[in-house]
Amino acid sequence: MMHRRGSIVFLAAVLTTALAAGQNAAPQASGIDITGSWNAAGGGGGENELVDYAGEPLNEAGRMYALTWNPTMMTTRQQQCAGYEPIRLIERGSRRFWEVRDPYTQKLISIGMYGQITEGTRTIWMDGRPHPPAYAKHTFLGFATGKYDGNVLTVYTTHMKRNWIRTPNGVPFSDQATLVEHFIRHGDRLTYVAALTDPVYFTEPLVTTADMVRATRNPDAWLYACDDGEQLLEQQPDKVPNYLFGQNPYLREHAELHHLPLFAVLGGAVTMYPEILGKMKSATDVEALALTRPSASPMETSRAIDPNPHDGNIHVWPVQGGVYMLIGDDANIAVQIGDQGALVVDTGTGKLADKVIAAIRGLVGDKPIQFIVNTSFHGDHTGGNVKIHAAGADPSLVGSFFDSNFNGFKDAGVGATIIAHQNVLNRMSAPTGKVAPTISDGWPSDTYLKGRRRKYYNDEAVEVFWEPNAITDGDSIVQFRRSDVIVTGDILTTTQYPFLDLANGGSVQGEIAALNNILDHTVYKHLGDDGTLIVPGHGRVCDEYEVAEYRDMLAIIRDRVQAMIKQGASLEQVKAARVTVDYDPRYGANSGPWTTSMFVESVYNSLKQGSVKAAGQR
Repeated sequence: MMHRRGSIVFLAAVLTTALAAGQNAAPQASGIDITGSWNAAGGGGGENELVDYAGEPLNEAGRMYALTWNPTMMTTRQQQCAGYEPIRLIERGSRRFWEVRDPYTQKLISIGMYGQITEGTRTIWMDGRPHPPAYAKHTFLGFATGKYDGNVLTVYTTHMKRNWIRTPNGVPFSDQATLVEHFIRHGDRLTYVAALTDPVYFTEPLVTTADMVRATRNPDAWLYACDDGEQLLEQQPDKVPNYLFGQNPYLREHAELHHLPLFAVLGGAVTMYPEILGKMKSATDVEALALTRPSASPMETSRAIDPNPHDGNIHVWPVQGGVYMLIGDDANIAVQIGDQGALVVDTGTGKLADKVIAAIRGLVGDKPIQFIVNTSFHGDHTGGNVKIHAAGADPSLVGSFFDSNFNGFKDAGVGATIIAHQNVLNRMSAPTGKVAPTISDGWPSDTYLKGRRRKYYNDEAVEVFWEPNAITDGDSIVQFRRSDVIVTGDILTTTQYPFLDLANGGSVQGEIAALNNILDHTVYKHLGDDGTLIVPGHGRVCDEYEVAEYRDMLAIIRDRVQAMIKQGASLEQVKAARVTVDYDPRYGANSGPWTTSMFVESVYNSLKQGSVKAAGQR
């Protein structure tokens, strides 16, 4: 039977009881034996009703996220087949565990787990390996390591995607959450205790417990072969269902159905402890309603881990296929390698250009750095152009350019060829007679004007797509088709709100359109995990689920700002309304080059400019 919403005090009591019961068992020398099949004792976990957050330690951001969540969001493509996180994989259906051992030493390498619901397969590494770096990709089940503490198997999990606490009623946990689980066996029963910690949406850990009984046979597969589809034909890709602040039509439904005061169902650590009974009697409806709208507190700074190492070195991470990500010189750098040489996407700030070149040489050997693609003109993506261009060569150009006497230019093919949209060259250079903001050796020499620029390189189709009026008017994404990797530049970052450079052609609508265009080129492997992998401009490796999360966030904030503009709100009033309250602990910043306040201002001004243009067109 599954139990939720406990306190740390309750967790300690459960562990004490389970450990005492486990003394009667005869654990193996390596720990307890949990192999075999197990079913939930007394049935699986129940469903949460809408606006039923009692016993969940939500902070303001978590509560506002849940209250503005519209169930229709589950019809969007990326939500239809999303996988489960570890706790729901335990609470739903049947599950089977097995050991993986070294065939020669019999040393335990890992414990495998198969969950019947969503056909989830999980690996718990038992060989002492470290967790991946912060810039590695996340999955729904995360990366888990375990160890035996006597007759208890303790598991620590990181690198989980943003997901739901329970089958959705809108209550989230973020991709910064970590999970500690304990499996305690006593006879044919297995007690499960877990604590989920989330610095973004919780104020303290959420405790979960469950009992399982040994099954007589392995669980059957349910052939959970989910494929997304067109659920609502009229639904536009840039429209993400959501409720504006204070407009959730189901706000009181659960409370009234169960004769509870509204205050009691809105969550928070206060609802986890017995003292809530006294507060339920004294809390007024006015106090409860105050919890359903953003407070007057200032915008928060992100509590998310910065995945950039900041140690002065370049770190190389294999993405998949022939594509690698280089991290350390601010913006991410992608490198495709093969028999022909290296194709580099973006070059960082240039502060660590020599180390970037050395890292590329370590990947490609004596093959040339032949091509550079710039996704933007911004300096954190082009700062290394000059040095990396000079370190490269384009053999395909040698002897291909001639003077009037058909003599080849001596510098043809010297240096890597830099490819970008024409607007990148326009921003990096200058009109005749003007001083250019950048050195000409770092300018693109191979530009395109519309649609795409394509190449076939290292036995792989490479396509460069223009994304007009997204971050700027010259953004490109780069798709490696055989490797199934897309490099997005700053159209996607996992570290902050998008930098909408309105002065150079950026716009909120163009940014949403660009994110949707990325999603038009992605395919997941199994229930929202893996498949097409994404190298963002800043942050960690992603897949399409994170692109959709970013799109959803931006579309929802756009809708809030647009609704206030229609009501005649000024920029100051929009900022005061804290329209980003549920995303600030993840993407916000109160200081630095791009603050939350600046982001809100860019969305407001972009929408105002769009309204003026639309009025002019009419």
